[in-house]
Amino acid sequence: MGDRSALEAELEYVKDLPGFSRTNPQFFSDPMIDKLLEITLLMAGEIWTNRDRHMVMEHLLATEGVVTPERIEAFKDESFAQRSEQQRLQFIQRIFGCLYGDIDVPEDRNHFRWLTGKEGAQDTTDSHSP
Repeated sequence: MGDRSALEAELEYVKDLPGFSRTNPQFFSDPMIDKLLEITLLMAGEIWTNRDRHMVMEHLLATEGVVTPERIEAFKDESFAQRSEQQRLQFIQRIFGCLYGDIDVPEDRNHFRWLTGKEGAQDTTDSHSP
């Protein structure tokens, strides 16, 4: 129990950080900015989900000629998954890359792995891709 008290005392400073409140986290001085960021994140997730399902439907139509909701949900193809992952990283970079502003990005451009949760994510940006 003493370890927990020591840890809580050590982390007391986080209460002063933006976004600490669990019931209503606020990171910016204007709460509307927080709401706009939340909207943007939710919309990006919805757009990507629709885009991914669309790519699966196109693939199933081209390869099998039939698409059903069950086939979409059950679809697994490693090479397709790799291409989809590359396109997802491009999507993330196009939408959220502006958040980097003037931050110096490493040469390997492996800077979105914190968003994807995948170590070693590669930059596959192609300004001509959708």
